[in-house]
Amino acid sequence: MTTMAQRQDSALTKANIMDAAEELFADKSFDGTGIMEIAQKAGVPKSLIYYYFKSKDEILTELINRLVKEVIEMKYKAVEDHHPEDTITREGLLKMFHAGYQFYSERIKMFKIIYQESLKKEFIEDFLINTQMSQQESIDYLKNAGMEVHEKDLKFGHFFLVALPFMSFMLHREKWCELNDFDPDDAREKFIDLMVDITTLIISRSVSAK
Repeated sequence: MTTMAQRQDSALTKANIMDAAEELFADKSFDGTGIMEIAQKAGVPKSLIYYYFKSKDEILTELINRLVKEVIEMKYKAVEDHHPEDTITREGLLKMFHAGYQFYSERIKMFKIIYQESLKKEFIEDFLINTQMSQQESIDYLKNAGMEVHEKDLKFGHFFLVALPFMSFMLHREKWCELNDFDPDDAREKFIDLMVDITTLIISRSVSAK
């Protein structure tokens, strides 16, 4: 019979393998990383990798699933003290984007992996499905508050005008600021301000009170 301590140790071991893989995928790319390297980085036998994961692709899938859960948790935490209608005001959006910026900064390696893999046909479908899961959480949140949501318009605007630009900014901001002699803090505030303006426009076209 498996004890609570054994289950916790198993979960920690799996998380340790995923953390090692995340770092290697970000630094060397997914294709450039081997299972043995992940095992060495995690400090476990190669056989233990295959105990938890069928393949390297499954590790990446698990990493994406973990990130999506973290994104959803971050969104709820950012708005937990606000009424849903307040979250689509400028003040509410500023709070969410600042929280998002902090989250992206802490998980930048994972977003680098997504950026690197996003043009692969075998990856993009799973990525889009997972992205829609996160979007649907936000849509359900607004609907449960009694708001009318035009889902297709909101999903389209969020993905192409908010999510992708946000990822690109986070990945390239440092080098761009360096080359253009731009203060990184000013760049962050300008970008967030623009994101709030764009999101406000998207919301005005896709969300309304019933």
